Amino acid sequence: MKGAKKYSTSCLGDKRLESRYRSVLRHLSAQMNATVPQANLEWKAIKGTYRLWDNEKVTPQGQLALHFQDIISSLPPSKERPLRVLQISDTVELNYTRHRCAKHLGPLKYIKHRGLHLHNSLLVSEQGQPLGLLKQTFHIRKDEKLGKSAERLHEPIQDKESARWLDHFDCGQTFSQTQGLEVVYVADREADILELFAERSAPGMHFLIRSNHDRKLCDGQSNLGPTVDSWTAQGTYQTQVFCSTSKRWRTANLEIRFGAVVVKLKNPLPHKQHLPPIALNVVDIREVPAKQDQEHTIHWRLLTSLDVQSFQDAVQICRYYVLRWIIERFHFILKSGGASVEKLQLALPHRLKNAITTYSIAAMDALQLRYYCDTDPDQTIDQIGIDDLSYKVLYTYAEKRLNLDVHYDPKSPPTVKQFCITLGRIGGFLPSKRQPVPGIIILTRALERLKTLVDAYITFSQ
Repeated sequence: MKGAKKYSTSCLGDKRLESRYRSVLRHLSAQMNATVPQANLEWKAIKGTYRLWDNEKVTPQGQLALHFQDIISSLPPSKERPLRVLQISDTVELNYTRHRCAKHLGPLKYIKHRGLHLHNSLLVSEQGQPLGLLKQTFHIRKDEKLGKSAERLHEPIQDKESARWLDHFDCGQTFSQTQGLEVVYVADREADILELFAERSAPGMHFLIRSNHDRKLCDGQSNLGPTVDSWTAQGTYQTQVFCSTSKRWRTANLEIRFGAVVVKLKNPLPHKQHLPPIALNVVDIREVPAKQDQEHTIHWRLLTSLDVQSFQDAVQICRYYVLRWIIERFHFILKSGGASVEKLQLALPHRLKNAITTYSIAAMDALQLRYYCDTDPDQTIDQIGIDDLSYKVLYTYAEKRLNLDVHYDPKSPPTVKQFCITLGRIGGFLPSKRQPVPGIIILTRALERLKTLVDAYITFSQ
């Protein structure tokens, strides 16, 4: 739906390969719900897609290098660039137990469940606009490593699965230094690793991580939990959070405490004795009044290297952490909200990884469109890169076939919200008070149908 972007020829090392890659990405972005044969009706295009993923020159790193150029080109000029961006990281489990490639993959939670772990880092603006996929790594667990977490306690961090958090943090530091931006690394409790806190070296790099351990403080007598509990609440803040039970957004009243601590390891193992005490700022966020269902009552204890000198600073930290939900939506698109990468029938891990990365980059278009619909619905579609042909075909079809009160006017393009509602109608969406705009699944389905309509229009116009 968006115009093709121009890239250099240094990432895949072959101009022909990059041309094929751009073509594949364009087709899959518009038809994520479709299989490769459905997205590419011509036999040569179908064969070209599979050959692309099978080519040894094509790697997930090469694809991300092309995508990285897109991220850089989308940033404003250096004088106008945002002072700070968020790097939101998380891991998702992909299950391929019943697929042909299962014998080449590793165990998941159980030995008979085969698949891989995909770790992603999304770049997001302070306002919550998805900018792109900064880094993506695959981890295939070995059978002999399953169920031996106690033994891994004595291994250095570089030999553990947790090393992926440090790898992505280092990538953020490099991005911060090369682009001259402040980067805030946002992650959930699994990233509460003292080695990660000690890894920070770039002045523009910060972290914001939810606490998972009741760490020992440097006074040697108290722990993090009881100390934070003794602090006085500094105020309340109201925000929207997603409820996993009702699958709806709800309003939460949050009580905020904040302060500074210095933590250290309680009984450091030999390979951790070099780690120094770490100074951290803590923002403790609790929902008031507490819900009867304690499992869904919010209590976030956030550890950060950002300055927290006032209640407004603490509220900003809370806003940043709420934006972590964006990567959950990204993983939803990958698994069941459109891309459905767990349905890929590719026999070899190299092909599978390449395909997953291609679909991951393609999923960014749907994620960004949904963002604009939520946060900047009054922006016109030409401002976010939607081409005039898609607008013309959609509105002509909606007016003449669906009898909607819309009309194509090239001089007065619609807003993002108006366009998404009209687009959703061809995907089976009916707006209501509870859901005024279409969700991710309907948007991806509607984009697929719009691509078919555009192809038909081009064919019959020739």
